[in-house]
Amino acid sequence: MSKPRPRKKGNPDLRRKTNQPGVEIPEITKKIFELLEPTMFSPLKYLQGNHEKIMRDRLLSLPVMVALMVSIVYRQIAGLSEAVRVLKEEGLLWIEPLKVTKQAVSKRIMNVPAEIFAILLKGVVEKAAEKAEKIQVEEK
Repeated sequence: MSKPRPRKKGNPDLRRKTNQPGVEIPEITKKIFELLEPTMFSPLKYLQGNHEKIMRDRLLSLPVMVALMVSIVYRQIAGLSEAVRVLKEEGLLWIEPLKVTKQAVSKRIMNVPAEIFAILLKGVVEKAAEKAEKIQVEEK
C-alpha cells in the first residue's frame, strides 16, 4: 500500500482567479457622474469617420456602451460574460438593469468606433483639468 502524499499548497500566483467584480464606491461613482455627462454623448452620435453611417438609436446605445466600458475598467470585471451578468442583475453606473446577450454586446463593441472613446476621454481630461485649476484658484 502506498503512502498518502502530503497535499501541496501551491503558488497563489498560479491559482485561478475568481470572477468577482469590485464593489461600487459612492465617492468614485459620483466623480464619474460629474465627468461623464449625458450631454457629452449626443454630438458623438453624428460623428462621421470610417463608418460613414449615423449611429442609430438602439438598445445598446452609446451611453450604455460607455457605462459598460467604464464599469469593466473601474470595477475590474474579469470578462464580457461577467459584465453582461452584472448589467442584467444590477445595472451599471447610470444604466438600469438591462437584459442583453453576450453576443450582442460583443458585436456592438466591435462596431463602436474607437474615435468616439478617444473624444470622450479627451473631454473628460479637459473637464478634470478645469476642475483642478478651479480648485487651485480657490485655494489662493
